[in-house]
Amino acid sequence: MLSFSPLLLSILALIVVSPLIWSVRPHRFRHFGWIAAIPPAVITAWLLTQIGAVSEGRHVTAVYGWIPQFGLELAFLLDGLALLFGLVIAGIGTAVALYTGYYFEDNPRQGYFYSLLYLFMASMLGIVWSDNLLTLFVFWEGTSITSYLLIAFNDEDPNAVAGGRRAFLVTAAGGLAMLFGMIILGENAGTYNISGILTAPDLAASPAFSTAIVLILLGAFTKSAQFPFHFWLPGAMSAPTPASAYLHSATMVKAGVYLLARMHPALNESPVWFWSLLIIGGATMLLGAISAIRYFDIKALLAYATVSQLGILVFLLAFDSEYAYIGVAVGILAHALYKGPLFLIAGIIDHATGTRDLRRLSGLLSSMPAVGVTALLSLLSMAGIPPLFGFIAKETLLETFFHFAEHGGGLLGWIVLAAAAVAGAFFVGYSFTLLWEVFLRKEPSAQDPAHVHHAPSFSFVLGPAALVMLGTLAPFALPWVDKSLLAPAASSIGGRVVEAHLKLWHGFTPVLMTSLAAIAVGALIFVLRDRLRAILSRAPKNLNGIYVFDKTIYSIYDLAGLSTRLVQGGTLASQASVVLLAAVAALSYALLRTDWARDLPIDWTNSASAAEVILATLAVVAAIVTVRARTRLNAIVSIGVVGLTVTVFFVFFSAPDLALTQLLVDILTVVLLVLVFYRIPPATLPPIRFRTRLRNLAVSIGAGALGFFLVLFTIGEPFSPRIADYFMLNSAPLAHGANIVNVILVDFRGFDTLGEITVLAIAAVGGYALLRSVRLYVRPSHLDSDQKPAKKE
Repeated sequence: MLSFSPLLLSILALIVVSPLIWSVRPHRFRHFGWIAAIPPAVITAWLLTQIGAVSEGRHVTAVYGWIPQFGLELAFLLDGLALLFGLVIAGIGTAVALYTGYYFEDNPRQGYFYSLLYLFMASMLGIVWSDNLLTLFVFWEGTSITSYLLIAFNDEDPNAVAGGRRAFLVTAAGGLAMLFGMIILGENAGTYNISGILTAPDLAASPAFSTAIVLILLGAFTKSAQFPFHFWLPGAMSAPTPASAYLHSATMVKAGVYLLARMHPALNESPVWFWSLLIIGGATMLLGAISAIRYFDIKALLAYATVSQLGILVFLLAFDSEYAYIGVAVGILAHALYKGPLFLIAGIIDHATGTRDLRRLSGLLSSMPAVGVTALLSLLSMAGIPPLFGFIAKETLLETFFHFAEHGGGLLGWIVLAAAAVAGAFFVGYSFTLLWEVFLRKEPSAQDPAHVHHAPSFSFVLGPAALVMLGTLAPFALPWVDKSLLAPAASSIGGRVVEAHLKLWHGFTPVLMTSLAAIAVGALIFVLRDRLRAILSRAPKNLNGIYVFDKTIYSIYDLAGLSTRLVQGGTLASQASVVLLAAVAALSYALLRTDWARDLPIDWTNSASAAEVILATLAVVAAIVTVRARTRLNAIVSIGVVGLTVTVFFVFFSAPDLALTQLLVDILTVVLLVLVFYRIPPATLPPIRFRTRLRNLAVSIGAGALGFFLVLFTIGEPFSPRIADYFMLNSAPLAHGANIVNVILVDFRGFDTLGEITVLAIAAVGGYALLRSVRLYVRPSHLDSDQKPAKKE
C-alpha cells in the first residue's frame, strides 16, 4: 500500500479542494473566507511543527516512482530553504484566502478565483519542495498557467488579458529554456535529483556546464522579472488585488529566486554565474527602485518596488559568502511580510474609495485608522527604518557588500555598495511618498478627491494586519527566528552549515552610517519627488519594455501574414507548387551531398515482366489523359484508372491488404468526385498564361523526378539494418500480438498513435466550436448595424 508523506498530501489536498470550493459557490456565504483559509492554515501549522527537526538538520524526504524507465520520479525534500518558502507560501496564502472572501464579496466568480488560487498554491509548494529537476519543471509550468488565469481573471478587461498574455509568453519561453538547461545539467551529473546534483563531483568541468547555467538563468530571470524581462510584472497589475498580493509580492516572482538559491551550491563556481547575477540583478535593483517613484497608481508603484527587491535578492546570490546567504534568507522573509500587506491594503483602499490614484487620495489614516496603522508599519519596514524587520534586511544587504568591498572586492566592491545604498535611498523615498500622500496629508493634489464610501470591516483588514504584526515582532525575537528559520535556509543556499548572528544594534558601524545616509537621501528624494516624476515622465516610450514587447509581437504577426500571403495566398496550384518544390529542393540537396550512384548499388539487369510494363504504361497514359481531359467526367474516369492500376501493382507484389485499401479509397474518391462535380455548374476558365504553363511544367518534371529517385532509393541496398526483422521477432513475445501492423501502431508506436488521435480530436472540437460560433451568423447586408428586422404583421 502506497503511503503518502505530508508533503505530497498537502499538494494533493489543495488540488482536490480546488474544484470542491468552486462547486459550493462561496459568494453566497458572507464569511466564507474563514473556511477558505483552513487548508493553507493547516499546512502552515504542520510546517511550524517541523521547524525544530529541520533546524537540527533532520530533513523530511519522500520519493514516489513516476516513470522509472525514464528515471522520472516524484521526489520531495523539506530542508531549511524549502521550509522558509513553504511558510511564506502557505502563511501568506492563509491571509490572502481570508482576504479574498471579503474582496470578492457577493461576486459570483469568487469560487473560480479560489480554485485558481489553490491550484497555484499547490504548484508553488511543488516547486519549493521538489527534489527532482523534472518534477520541479512540471510544477513550474503549473504556476505559469494558473498565474495567467489569475492575471486575466477580469477577462472583459483588455488590459488584464494583455497583461496575462505577456506574463505567460515571457515566463513560458523562459521555462522552455530552463528545461533544456535542466536536461543538460542532469545528463552531465548523471542524475536529475537536485540533492544528487548539488554533490556531483567535477560538474563544472563539463563542456556544457556554462550552457546549462545560461539556460537555467533565463528561466529564473523571466520568472522573477529581472531586466530586461521585468516589464511583465508591472503589466500584470490588472489582476485582482488578492492575486497581485500573492503572486507578485510573495510567491510566484520568488520562484526564480528560489531556483537560483537552490542551485547555488552547484553553479556558483562559474564566472558566468557571478557576472550574470551581478549585472542583471544590479540593473534590476536600480531600475525598479528609480522607476517606482514616477507612478501614481499604488499597485504600479508597489510592482516596481517588488522588481527592485527581486533584483536585490538576485544581486546577493552572485556572492559566495555567509553574509550573502543570510541576506537572501532575511530579504525573502522581510519582503513577504511588508510587501504582501501593502498590496492587500491597496485593494482595501480601492474597495473603499474606488481609486488607487495617489493624486486623489489623502487623510486615510483618520478615516480608516486600522488600515492606516497597518500601512504605516509596512511602509516604515519597506523604508528600512529601525527597529522593523526591513531594517534588518537592509543591514544584512549592506553588510554583504561592505564585506565584499573590504575583502578583495576592490573598486567593484565599493561600486556595488554604492549601488545598494542608492537603491535603499529610493526605497525610503517612495515609502515616504505613499505614507504621506495616501494617509497623512490633508488635501489631495487632484481636483476630484476620493472619499471613503465603503469602510472595510475588521475581518477584511485582519489578514494584512496579522502579517504586519509578524514582521513588527520578528526583530524582537531575532535569536529564535535566526536559529530556527534563517540559519537553516542560509545553510541550504550555501551548501554548508551557516550560523546567523543577527542583532538590532551593532554599534555605530560603517554599515549603520551608510544606512542612515541612505535614509537621509531618501528623505530628500521624497521632498523632490514631483521634480523626479517630471523628469522620469519624459523618458522615451521606446525604452518601455511593454512597448518593445508589443512591437515585437506585432512585427511577428506582420511577418507571419506576409509569409502566408506569399506562400499560401494564391491558387491551390500555387500552394501545391511551393510544397512540391520544397521537397524537390531537399532531395536535390541530398543528391548533391552524396554519391548515390556509388553508395546505393542498384541491379539494373533485373528486367520487368510484360504485365508490369503494361500496367506501368497504362498508369502513365491514364495520368496524361487526366490532365488533358476536356470534361470533368473523363478526368474522373481516367484518374480512377490510375488508382486501379496501382491496386493491381500491389496485388502483383503480394500486398493484398494495401491493394484492398487502395481499391476502397479509389472507389470512394471517384464516387465523391462525381457527386461533387454533379452539383457544381460547368464553368469556362480563362486560358492559362504562358508563364504559368512553364511553372507547371517545371513543377511536374521536378515532382516526377522526386518520385523516381525516391522509388530508386527504395530498391537499392538499405543504409541501415532492416527494422522489419525486429518487429517480426518481437511482435508476439513483447506485445502479445500476431498482427504486426496493429502491434506497431498500438504498442511500439503507441505514443505516436495517441498523438495522432489527440490531433484529430482537437481538430474535431475546433471545427465544432467554429460551426457553433455566433460570429458565423452574419447580419443581412441590407440592415444597418443599429437596425433590426421588422416583425411580421
